[in-house]
Amino acid sequence: MKPVSRDWDEFCYPFIYEDSPICDFEILSDELCCRIGLVLSLELEPQVREILQRLQPNIYHLNGSVRGKLAISESELVELKQDYHRIREQLEGGFKGFVLPGGHRVSSELHLCRCQAKKVVRALVSIEHHESKKSPDPILFKYANLVANTLYALASYTNRINEVEEVEFVSKSYSMPKSSMPKKKD
Repeated sequence: MKPVSRDWDEFCYPFIYEDSPICDFEILSDELCCRIGLVLSLELEPQVREILQRLQPNIYHLNGSVRGKLAISESELVELKQDYHRIREQLEGGFKGFVLPGGHRVSSELHLCRCQAKKVVRALVSIEHHESKKSPDPILFKYANLVANTLYALASYTNRINEVEEVEFVSKSYSMPKSSMPKKKD
């Protein structure tokens, strides 16, 4: 669509009229960054706060890494993976399946962030399928997926430290795969 105005005061975002999934990805990752900001405004356990404070600016780095210069590197990926594994160890693995989102207020907000992170991953997939000129770097897919997993772990961890029991969800539609996930590398 062609812009309806030439007055920059009437543009909320320079690429808002662009017919490209890159714009959608940037808006979705912006929303994720905002949601994390909301969580940071709540009372948090120090470890959760520290992880989210490091994660939030990296979401904006992820945001600009398709249209602009790649700003997520192996060091950000490794750092987030270490955070994820540290939380998972404290959960002693947690549920092997799914839980109903909710519990503590912070956990509920983290589950909304997790859903938003999955939308960011899907937007990257959409770019990959629709853009011939600008294919996202593979590290962006890895990082965005890891963000979603880390947010899930943080939600479970928050419920655990607040002594809120999570409710396991058992699907009537799908059986749990025996081992469809790649093996963990040591």
